[in-house]
Amino acid sequence: MIVFLSLWVVVTQLCLPLITAQSSNISLVINKCPYGNSECLVKLYDSLIQALSNGNKEFNIPTLDPIFIDEFHIQTQPNAGPFDVHCAFLNAKFFGFKNSTTKKFNGFPKDFDGAENELVLHTPKYVLNGIYKANGTLLKQIPISLSGNATIKLVNIFTRLRFISRKIVKDGEIYVKAENMKMTAELHRLTIKFHYSGREKNLVEEVAEEFIRTNWKMAFDSVKESIYVSFGNIWQDIFNKITMNIPYRLFFTNE
Repeated sequence: MIVFLSLWVVVTQLCLPLITAQSSNISLVINKCPYGNSECLVKLYDSLIQALSNGNKEFNIPTLDPIFIDEFHIQTQPNAGPFDVHCAFLNAKFFGFKNSTTKKFNGFPKDFDGAENELVLHTPKYVLNGIYKANGTLLKQIPISLSGNATIKLVNIFTRLRFISRKIVKDGEIYVKAENMKMTAELHRLTIKFHYSGREKNLVEEVAEEFIRTNWKMAFDSVKESIYVSFGNIWQDIFNKITMNIPYRLFFTNE
């Protein structure tokens, strides 16, 4: 009996690290869909959001929430409010993918190259944070030249993404790439917060914060075209980081 227990302890100590190592590197499980099956595509993309938000070493997918953005541009439309400004965020981070849910997903027929597709997502909150530089005018007269750290939030947002799917062949495998992704959205609020940390508050920043807080719909309308382009680029980047690393055959059945 003592010999048996001793052997059991030795085996357990030898095998436990192997079991732990395997459980910390779980393979991605994908429930395949029939081509063009919208209901299945919704469930598929939801499962990918949950599985891949923190990245996946098996398929060389980086962390997707947050995702790092080299540049993000906001441009007000002429005569759309008191501000006429261009704002560029550099080395920013975008949060929002992991809490998104898929509401609609149409497209991806068997012959998907060049096909039009539509994806609708609901996200409780977009958050974009980074270093910004802004130039323009206030009330068409007062010059603006600002820089610092700021956070943009879009709350309770429904995002519609339309795009073209392209067939890409790498190392004998077929992948899909999203191109020309166009975004539109409905949301419940837009806010911006400037972070001062070690510097005095800037009057123009305070005015901008208050204006957006009390007139967020007007503020959003004044920048929405550039917002759609910039956030659309982020969603396209996220989508392609998944589909350009996982072979197309793993998403769909052969039916």
